[in-house]
Formats: sequence, C-alpha cells, structure tokens
Amino acid sequence: MGKTPAKVIVTMRVLPNSPETDLHRLGDNVEHKIVKYGKMYKRSMQPIAFGINALVFAFMMEEAAGGTDPVENDVKTVEGVGDVEVTDVTRMMDVQDL
Repeated sequence: MGKTPAKVIVTMRVLPNSPETDLHRLGDNVEHKIVKYGKMYKRSMQPIAFGINALVFAFMMEEAAGGTDPVENDVKTVEGVGDVEVTDVTRMMDVQDL
C-alpha cells in the first residue's frame, strides 16, 4: 500500500497596512491567494493594539510543496497587506503513521 503525501497545517497572521483597511475584503482577497496552495481550514480576527486587528488563517497544504515562502510572497502582493507572518506549521499525522 502506497503512502499518501504528508500534509501540514499552516497558521499565518496577516497585518493590514492601515487601520482603515476593510478586513473582510482583505480576508477574502488573501483567502483567494491561499486556496491556490491548499485548503482553507479557518479564518479569524486577532486584536493587536489600539483598534488594529490582524487576520489569522489556518490552511492545509502538501508538505512536499517545499515550505511556505511561495504562499507568503503571493499573499504579500494583495493590496492592503502590510505584513505576513507564518506563526505555526504542524505536520498532520496519518493513521498509517501510528
């Protein structure tokens, strides 16, 4: 029986370039970029300071993709994005791995 490719769950925090940025629209645009690399799992807002919020995305992608740099660089091209930070990468366990 062949092994299926390993998957990772990536958590990425996206900061807007301005407090006036429409986070709902920004989130939709960022999500549109992310789904080219994997499957969206969750999107939420995280308070930072002084009324500024970050968007947090959790998505699944193939481990064989070779890292998160391509998706980070693509997300940075979205209008309204100020900063992108991958905060966690966790390998998913397959039942066959146990």
